[in-house]
Amino acid sequence: MADVFMYADETGNLDYEDHDGSSQYFGVGTVVFASHALAIVKGEQLRAEVAADGTSLPKGFHAKNDSYGLRKRVYATVSELAPRVDATFLRKSNAYSHVREAGQVRLFKLAWFLHFRTVASLVCQPGDRLFVVVATLGTKRRKSEFEAALHDVCVTQGPPQRHVVLCHWNCETSWGLQIADYALWSLQRSLEKGKDDFLPYIEPLLGSWNFPWAR
Repeated sequence: MADVFMYADETGNLDYEDHDGSSQYFGVGTVVFASHALAIVKGEQLRAEVAADGTSLPKGFHAKNDSYGLRKRVYATVSELAPRVDATFLRKSNAYSHVREAGQVRLFKLAWFLHFRTVASLVCQPGDRLFVVVATLGTKRRKSEFEAALHDVCVTQGPPQRHVVLCHWNCETSWGLQIADYALWSLQRSLEKGKDDFLPYIEPLLGSWNFPWAR
């Protein structure tokens, strides 16, 4: 038996409207390290080295907000650690009408279901304990809806003979969540914009990149 840590993030917006800042896809991604302890140490070391170079990161790394040079350092560290990255992207324009009508939580839950049912049994064995670490989401009401959806997908309908533990953490407190953010940021940009400078760091790490509603 082993403890396996899966760090998860989402990317893209959940509404179907075409407006400034809207995304074509809603995606879910997860990161699992071969050596979890080493990964955590390397993350703290990188953050300390960045501080020594004069950049304070009280809230850790965030791909959207970090400078190009800082992103390059983070992606290089991620490449060195070589975690398994899995991603599932739903093209929202191809959603069935009944999914659209069911609202945003339905889209969120469906993306998670399609992702987790495929990946969970691949990253851990029967008898293992799987810690699924997800970032806290939304307002108080929406947060409870998202958490209930995650519990149903990951725990109630989770893989057999695995003990799944859901951990709702603030992204600022977790290097693993920050890596998941970085991985999905690059994948989303490559889809939405046609390319991303940092995709070569992430693509070799992909265990799966699925498009259940076509690409």
